[in-house]
Amino acid sequence: MLIVMVVAMGGGIFVSFKLLRSASGKTDVGDLEALASVQAQLRVVDGCRITYNHWPRSHHRQMHRLSVFVTPCGASGIAPDSAKVKLPDSWAHDALAFEAERSSVTDDWAILVNSEAVPFPVLLAGLTELAPIVVRETPGAMAKMRADKAEGNAKYEEGLRQREQQRQQNQDSYPSR
Repeated sequence: MLIVMVVAMGGGIFVSFKLLRSASGKTDVGDLEALASVQAQLRVVDGCRITYNHWPRSHHRQMHRLSVFVTPCGASGIAPDSAKVKLPDSWAHDALAFEAERSSVTDDWAILVNSEAVPFPVLLAGLTELAPIVVRETPGAMAKMRADKAEGNAKYEEGLRQREQQRQQNQDSYPSR
């Protein structure tokens, strides 16, 4: 009985999530024939989420106008680590905004776009130009993200070690009874 309830609740949450996503105006265009070459290029990207110009506030869109974020498969949490792929200064597709996601590196991409806000010719031109850049730059950006994370973790661990050492020194500074 408990298993049935858990499965039913999980299914209800899944359906609600899908309905909310579709209600937000996003359409999956990843299976369109016109985007087949983009799919083929992006297939080699070592990640499960790509976002561009997908910020709720305009100052974030402007701040990240020349950045594509690629999230590795298996990343979790509210703000998972993402590699930042820099676009060239000559990038001219500011009207482009999309999310691409997949479950694993062997799956095709679901390319989610607000079809009311982004005209298809803009999407096609932008993705056609963006795909080779993402394919070329993602490995380096992923390596940098991982190195930065390792460095941050090492600094954190060193800080913990120093605090523990200071705590121990402070405790040892008192005379014994």
